[in-house]
Amino acid sequence: MFLSVGVRFEANVEALNMVETAGNYSKHRRVPYLVEEDGKLKTVYVPALSGESLAHAYQEHLVREALGLGLSVCDDCRRNEFYKSMNKVHLKKKVNPIPDDPRDIEIAIVRSCVVEDVGGFLYAEKPPVRRSSAFQVSYALPVKSVALFATSEPQLHARHAQMDTSSKKGNASEQMIYYVETGTALYGFTFNLDLDAIGVSAITSEPILDENELKIRREAAMRALFRMLSSAQFGAKLSRFFPVGGITEVAVAVTEHPFVVTSPIYDDYIARTERRLKVLEGLGENYLFTVATGEKVPEEALKEAVDYLREQGAF
Repeated sequence: MFLSVGVRFEANVEALNMVETAGNYSKHRRVPYLVEEDGKLKTVYVPALSGESLAHAYQEHLVREALGLGLSVCDDCRRNEFYKSMNKVHLKKKVNPIPDDPRDIEIAIVRSCVVEDVGGFLYAEKPPVRRSSAFQVSYALPVKSVALFATSEPQLHARHAQMDTSSKKGNASEQMIYYVETGTALYGFTFNLDLDAIGVSAITSEPILDENELKIRREAAMRALFRMLSSAQFGAKLSRFFPVGGITEVAVAVTEHPFVVTSPIYDDYIARTERRLKVLEGLGENYLFTVATGEKVPEEALKEAVDYLREQGAF
């Protein structure tokens, strides 16, 4: 089974993805963006959240859900440090001595850690072993029709310290001014999850785990997505820049084979996704498509997808 989710969320005065600090200035991630204005195409720079940032948040939630279900998570991932068995130092924590056969290395890692099973890894030693992530996530970008209203603006802040003559050193100031660049936009991003890839070898395509373990891991992967969207716990600087706004729309498609919802940066993404699914239906493929707009809340749409997957025997 394959799950694809399109998410739109409004975020005002957010600092979810900061990329560099120059002096006392922290800069928000921005990307070039192609938009149409007065019948002409133009490139503008808009605030954005990287897929890497969203993927890190999802895997943090996956750690919590996996541990809650009694599943295996390696020590590195438990600390939310996703080294992913990148070399001998980290792999030896899971299997020692390290096998010579790439298939045995993959089996040892997958059995030892749900996060590396779902999120993939690259063991960059000899022999190298690569496992693709079972989930995919796009950048979060402003919705096309209102992208020109997206903004990045620095906000002035100050820190203070009380210093008497005995504690003051050199020209140290009692007040430090700094700027945090905040973004405001209606964002859209896409999240995909290939449930059939969880617990299955990327080398042989054979199951590594028994059916019961596979189902529990799939459930953990779904729970992590549910929690991430429901709690809005993704991105940086949430402690003082928690975005003002929230999820405005969610579109969820569950299909037998890979299918990706039309990107939510387009205003007609729901209608276009429905049309594309009707074509698949005509070819004999069953699916679920549910959206949360207006009165339905995102959690209700996600719950429908969970119930459908359970009915289909995914977990």
